[in-house]
Amino acid sequence: MTAGPLLVAGAFLTGLLLLFVPGALALRLVRLRGLSLWALAPAVSMAAYGIAAIGAQVLGVRWGLGAALAGGFCAVAFAFGMRALEALLPLTARSGESVRLLGAGIVLGTLLAAVDVWIGAGSLDALLQRWDAIFHLSALELIDQSGSASSFTLGALSYGDGRHAVYPAAWHAFTSLLPVPGPVALNVSGTLLTSVVWVLGAAALARELAPGRRFVPAATAVAAGIVTPVPISLWVGWGHLPNAAAFALVPGAAAFVLRVVLRQRPTTARPRSGAVLVLCAVSAGLGLTHPNAFLALGLLVGPALAWVVADFARRWWRAGRRVRAVAVPGAGVLLVLVIAWVVLASPLSAAVTGYEGGPVKSPGATVVHLLTGRYDLWATPASAVTLLAAPWGAWRCSRRGRGWVPALLALVWLTYFDAGTGGTMGLSGLWYSSSARLSVVVTMVTLPLAVTGWADLLGRLIGWRPGTRRPLVAATAVVAAVLAVATSVYTVHRSERVFDPDHADEPRFASSAELQMIRTVDLGPGRVLGSPFAGTPLLYSLRGQPVVFPVAGQVWSADQKNLMGHLDALGTPAGCSVRAALDVTYLYQDADPYEQANDYARLNRLQIPGAQVVAEAGTARILRLPTC
Repeated sequence: MTAGPLLVAGAFLTGLLLLFVPGALALRLVRLRGLSLWALAPAVSMAAYGIAAIGAQVLGVRWGLGAALAGGFCAVAFAFGMRALEALLPLTARSGESVRLLGAGIVLGTLLAAVDVWIGAGSLDALLQRWDAIFHLSALELIDQSGSASSFTLGALSYGDGRHAVYPAAWHAFTSLLPVPGPVALNVSGTLLTSVVWVLGAAALARELAPGRRFVPAATAVAAGIVTPVPISLWVGWGHLPNAAAFALVPGAAAFVLRVVLRQRPTTARPRSGAVLVLCAVSAGLGLTHPNAFLALGLLVGPALAWVVADFARRWWRAGRRVRAVAVPGAGVLLVLVIAWVVLASPLSAAVTGYEGGPVKSPGATVVHLLTGRYDLWATPASAVTLLAAPWGAWRCSRRGRGWVPALLALVWLTYFDAGTGGTMGLSGLWYSSSARLSVVVTMVTLPLAVTGWADLLGRLIGWRPGTRRPLVAATAVVAAVLAVATSVYTVHRSERVFDPDHADEPRFASSAELQMIRTVDLGPGRVLGSPFAGTPLLYSLRGQPVVFPVAGQVWSADQKNLMGHLDALGTPAGCSVRAALDVTYLYQDADPYEQANDYARLNRLQIPGAQVVAEAGTARILRLPTC
C-alpha cells in the first residue's frame, strides 16, 4: 500500500495536532507561554499517550485515537485541577526577542533539518532498512494486531513465547495513531520530532544558557538545522527512532528546568508545586519514550541544580544555619545516589550497560573530535565550523551569571570521551557506551554555546570597527548559507544511501524487487520460517503475515528452539510435529541477507525435498513446505 501526497500531508497535520495540542493546552493553563510552552508541550503530550496506553491495556480498551484523546483530555483536566489549586508557574518577563525573527529562524531551521532527508529518501513511503527501524515497524504491526500500545506489553515482540515485557512505548503509541501505512508513519513521526521539536527545544535552551542575547535563540534554531550530529541523523543513520525522538524532547525540557531554577528562582529551597508537577509529567514523557533521554536531561541540568543548591547552602552558612547548610546538600547527594542505584540495579539498565558501543578511538583522537566539533555521528566540516566556538561561548556565559556552564560543557565532554575510548570509566554505559548517541547529547549543549560564542566574537568585531556591522552581518549570512548547502549535499547523499533498497554498499533486508514480492505474494494460512535478517520480518510488519521470527535478537521460545534444532527434518514426516507446534507452512530464503554470521544463516541454505517455490525475486525466494 502506498500513500499519496494528500494522505501524507494529512498525517503530518494529524501528527502536529496530536503532538502539540494536549501539552500546549495543559501548560497554558498553568501559565506557561511563548517559546517555552511550545518547546515543552510535546513531552507532556507523549506522557499523556504513554500513560493512556498503559491505562487502556489495564482496562481492556483497544488502543486508538479515542483512547489517545482520552489521555490528552486527562492531561488538560489535571492542569485545570492545578489551576484551581493555584499550583501554577510564576510569570516571567518577556525575553525581548523579536517574535517574527524567532519564528522565521524556527521555520528555516526545521526546513533545513527535514527537507534534505526527504529528498534523499526519494519517495513518501521509503522504507528505512536498519535493524532497529525494522523492529519498530514490527512493533507498530503488533500494536495493530493486539490493540495494546502499553509499555508493559510491547516488549512481547522480543520474546518468542509472546510474554508481556516492559519496553518504553510512548513513541510507538503516538506513531500508531498516524493514518498512514507503517513505513510512512515512521517517516512522518521521525520528521516531526527530530526537526520541529528539536529546533524548538534548541532555541529555548539557547535562551536559558545565554540570557539577554536577543538574536541567539533565532540563530540557534537555524544552526540546529545545519549541524549533523543531531536526532535526525540518529534516526536515519542508525534507525534508533524512539531514542532520536526522545533526545529531541530533551533541550525543551532542560530549558524549562533552567527557567524554573534560574530565571524564576524561588527565594527558598522549597520547590514550587506547579513546577514539580510539570517536571514529573515531562519526566514521564521522556522516560516512556526512551529512558536514556531522561538521563540526558539529568546530565544537562545537574550542574545548574548543584550550583543553586550550593548557593543556598552558602547563604545558610553565612546566616548561621549550619545544620541546614550541610543537611540539604547532603540529602540531595543521597537522593542522587539512591536514584543512580535504582537505575543501575534495574534489568533494563543491565541490558543497556552490557551493550558494546562503536569502534574504540584513542584518547588523543577523541579529544581532538571534541575540541573541533567533529563528533562521531555524521561528522562534517560544516558542523565542525559551527560548533568550534562552544568553549568560548561557555566562558562568555559564565561571565554573564551562568558560572556552572563550563562545568556542564566539561561533563558532557567527559561522558562522550568515556564512550569514545571504550567506556572504561562507566560514565557512558547508560547511553549504550555509544559515542554516536552521545554525539547528540553533546550537541544539545555545544550548539547554543557555539552560537553564543560566534555572536560574542561578531559583536566584538563590530565594536572594534563600528562601521562594519552590515558587512559582517552579510558575511555571516553568506557563511551560514555555504554551511547549510554543504550540509544539505552531505545529508541528501547519506539519506539516499540508506533509503535506497538497491544500494550495493549498504546492508539490506530486501531489495526493491524483493519488496515488491513481499507486498504482492499471495500466501495462505500458516507461519513463515525464515531469518529475521532476510525479508521475513517485512512479511509481518508490512502485511501482518505470521512469521516465526518477526524481529532480530528475539529470545527463543521452547518451540522455536526445538524447530531450529531439527531443521534437517523439516521436509520429512518426522518434522511434522516440530512444524505443527508453530504452524510452519513456508520457508523464506535469501542468499544475500542483511547479516551472514548469525544463528539463522543455516535457514538460507536448507534444501527441502518436495518444497515448491511460491515466489522468487532478486536473491530471495519463498517456498511452500511439503504437506504433512
